[in-house]
Amino acid sequence: MTPAFRDALARRAKPVNPGDRRRQEAEDAENLQILSDDELAAQIAMREVIERVDAACSEETNALDRRISLLVLRSVLPHGYNPFSVDSVCSCLESACGAIFPETDQRALLVQLIGEHLASELPQLYRAINETLIDADILPRLKRSYNDAAPASAGVAAAEAARMMSTLERLAKARTPTGGKAVAPGNAVGGREFLDSLSTLQKAPAAASAATGAPTNVVRLARDSAAARNVAPVEAVALDIVSALFDLIFNDENVSDGIKALVSRLQMPVLKVAMLNQEFFADRRHPARRFLNSISGIAIRWGKFVDANDPFYRKLSELVERIQTTYDTDTGVFDAAITELGKFIDERDAIEAEASRALAEAVRAREEEIKAQREAQAVAQQQADQALAPLLPPEVPREIELFLLGYWRDVLQSRIFSSGTDGAPLLEALQVASDLILSVVPKKEAEDQRRLANALPALVKSLNAGLDEIGISAEERRGFMDTLVELCLAALRRETRVQRKAETKVDAKVDTKPAAIGPGPTLQVSHATESGVRVQDISLPGGGNRGAENTPAAASLRRVRQLVRGDWVDFMTGGQVRRERLTWINPIRTLILFSNHAAECAISITPEALALRLQNHTVRLVKRDTPMFERALHGAVKSIDTLG
Repeated sequence: MTPAFRDALARRAKPVNPGDRRRQEAEDAENLQILSDDELAAQIAMREVIERVDAACSEETNALDRRISLLVLRSVLPHGYNPFSVDSVCSCLESACGAIFPETDQRALLVQLIGEHLASELPQLYRAINETLIDADILPRLKRSYNDAAPASAGVAAAEAARMMSTLERLAKARTPTGGKAVAPGNAVGGREFLDSLSTLQKAPAAASAATGAPTNVVRLARDSAAARNVAPVEAVALDIVSALFDLIFNDENVSDGIKALVSRLQMPVLKVAMLNQEFFADRRHPARRFLNSISGIAIRWGKFVDANDPFYRKLSELVERIQTTYDTDTGVFDAAITELGKFIDERDAIEAEASRALAEAVRAREEEIKAQREAQAVAQQQADQALAPLLPPEVPREIELFLLGYWRDVLQSRIFSSGTDGAPLLEALQVASDLILSVVPKKEAEDQRRLANALPALVKSLNAGLDEIGISAEERRGFMDTLVELCLAALRRETRVQRKAETKVDAKVDTKPAAIGPGPTLQVSHATESGVRVQDISLPGGGNRGAENTPAAASLRRVRQLVRGDWVDFMTGGQVRRERLTWINPIRTLILFSNHAAECAISITPEALALRLQNHTVRLVKRDTPMFERALHGAVKSIDTLG
């Protein structure tokens, strides 16, 4: 299919003069014929693919359209000419499929299968094109938005709204008694009384389930109350959908507990909005939906762990509190919150951009020095491996092994680089590693137990001092320290809490185990301080004898090359996850810089090293998925519709 697809793209990219276009339109009109059912089904399948891919690419294609217009003076080209559009690409795809598979059912199936991949691949390609144009100073001020929930076009928005309203009307009609008449939302006496009763719930503090600690679905409690029995059918449908919506959010494993706690405080305002105006379900630009989706856009910077002291979280919490306490029937409170949040984001972006610029300039100035240091760092890393290897017995718990082969090896390497292999700093670090291993061995004698209890504070202090040297944040080290305490308590109780490492099963999808100790380390790591920020430099060892296991695959390198400024990546080391944002790529694309506003540390890494970590599952690209609220809303409507 590839040659056929390329040919179709090449033909599409050639501008057609008006005379040729008119002749082609005339020929098309002469060849008109009635479509068979199979052909119609194939075209419907193609349209569904285009809508799905168009929605996935909307943010990037909207910006790309404006940049291309600026470059090629769209006004002087034929109307509708855009060889870069999703519709054009999908049309060429359909043409290529038709050239290979004349059978319509096979063609429709193939288009749908490829469409699934296009929805994830094509946005990345458009993002890379936009970034290239930004680097060329073509409309660089067009920024990506936190509110990435708008449909791709007015046509897509209208079609989605029509489908949603049709579903809601059908559900309400099914609940209307035979011969009865549907009642407008909020007008019936029962509906007004129920809405009034919601104000009491709205002012109540958020509750959590005693069994799970998860937020309580207050909407479900309201739906099951006696007052809810008298609402109109259309309001009953809204109640069911909003109840199911919050169930889905609270049960979504991809949503952190901190975000669930925030969203739970908006249950009553959202329910009242939905019952008063069902356009809420159909219009993505509704102020309440835009604010809820903005929470998803900001939450991407945290992942599974939300810091309540983070400035973004504090701002969201402030706005949620204001909406919860002041919303009555005027959606202007949501508009005001969106405006205030947008201003706050712009201010924070400016602060972060300046910090990133200063850090990038410092790294840029030291690029040549960094390259020169890598050879010496590679030697230091090999020496660190050799010094650490004799200390690791076969029965060491996996958590300790991961820590020593990851974080503590970096400490050893840093000390070797600065003080040599005979220096006191290295000997102290090796003693700490030995003490760490001994601390988790079960203690059978009372004297051994007493000695461990007395030595533990000094051990933790020494570990923290080493981690400070390599710029590991308190949040990043917290998980290991908690695990260490558990292992030491188990040792005091003479227990073996974990399996032997030979028996430990590891999830192949997220294997954070470093490469085995020995010559030719997979990655070399060094640390330095730039502009007051601790920078971890990661690269592949030099030389051409890396071996297949140390050479990144072409597919992984392609993924890395598609990354653009603003993308988020999870770095997994020693069982801990560190989420970082891509803030700078040097002009020749040999160095990528990641940082996070919440920590005074950063990562500079070569594309090859990042690609290798990507394929070894110690790095995970953070996908910009459908916003949490949109995902839950469509899931709720589908579940209610399925139940009839």
